[in-house]
Amino acid sequence: MLSKSKYVTPVYRGSGYGRTRKRKGKLKFVFILLAVLILLYLAFMLFSHKDNLIKKEIKPIDAPKSFSAVQMANGKYKFKWSAVKDANGYKLYKYDNQDYKYKELKVFNGNVTSYISKLEKSKYAVKAFKKADKKIIYSKNYTECKMKSITDMIEIVGHRGAMDQAPENTLVSYRRAFVLGYAGFETDYFETDSGDLIICHDKDISIFTGINESILNLTDETRFNYPITKGVNVKEYDTQFMPTFEEAVSAASKYKMNIYLHTKNPDITDSALEKIEAIINEYDMRDKATVFTPSRDLFIKLKEYNFRAGFLILPNSSADIESAVEFAGKNKADVLIMRYTGYLKQNHIDSAHNYHLKVGCYDRSDLKSAFKMAKMKIDFMITNEDFLS
Repeated sequence: MLSKSKYVTPVYRGSGYGRTRKRKGKLKFVFILLAVLILLYLAFMLFSHKDNLIKKEIKPIDAPKSFSAVQMANGKYKFKWSAVKDANGYKLYKYDNQDYKYKELKVFNGNVTSYISKLEKSKYAVKAFKKADKKIIYSKNYTECKMKSITDMIEIVGHRGAMDQAPENTLVSYRRAFVLGYAGFETDYFETDSGDLIICHDKDISIFTGINESILNLTDETRFNYPITKGVNVKEYDTQFMPTFEEAVSAASKYKMNIYLHTKNPDITDSALEKIEAIINEYDMRDKATVFTPSRDLFIKLKEYNFRAGFLILPNSSADIESAVEFAGKNKADVLIMRYTGYLKQNHIDSAHNYHLKVGCYDRSDLKSAFKMAKMKIDFMITNEDFLS
């Protein structure tokens, strides 16, 4: 049996053993240090980008509750919208009729809630926006603009159609009045000796045709022998003739316009008035066609028929207007038309309205006058010139 020696022979591990052990210790330290640095970096990134890592709830912003635009006497519009809480600005849009969508027009930063500009009457809208987390948040919906122009304040009526655009008292003149945006047109007619009703302002048609002849001698058929050769833009509209009463009413019905028919005969036969009544009823124009005259006797006669009757006054004084208002009111006229407004006062309009008269005036043809008439609560303005476009 072998006995254990009390001496243990040391194992030789090589001359590099101590250095290897030290090197492993250093690597372990480096790894630990690198891990600590990575953890510190991750902690720094987490802290510096916490807004991106933590999802925040961004509240939407409301659109303005109201948005309107009102035309002013200088032709410009004043746009105004209600303020929105937390808004940093607003964006104005205009509707594109070709692309069928709203397109950006102007941006307003800050608390601006109004804007004055000579923009055309069209469709506009506004949105509010706010800045959040380096983003711009817009209100989800548009607030559309409610526009109010002079045509919403007072009825604009073309004198003899659009007499500054085309030969007066012609079908093309009525069409131009419609295109310009007029609510109605005024025109003149005669009962001829044959009993026909033909549109013309003067008895002497040479003013418009260059041929010496009286309108009273014409018929519905022979009027085609007298083409219109004089008037505004007559070369552009060189195939115009004097229309009939029925053609004028038909045009107003087609364009859905009011029509004011000035009776130029000092007297008119019952058969002609019966024809007028039948034409107005045929085209369903009972509430849109007014037959008027400056003759008190003829006006009384007009009231016997089933159409709107109007009385025309060419005043030379304030007393003349007062007398006309009283006459028209007591005889239950539907419409009162005043040729000159120089003597017109607010109490005349108020008195006429107390009689339930629709009041119209004409002697001026500009936007400023239209606003003045609208302020006085005059119902319609007859104009010689286009001031809408």
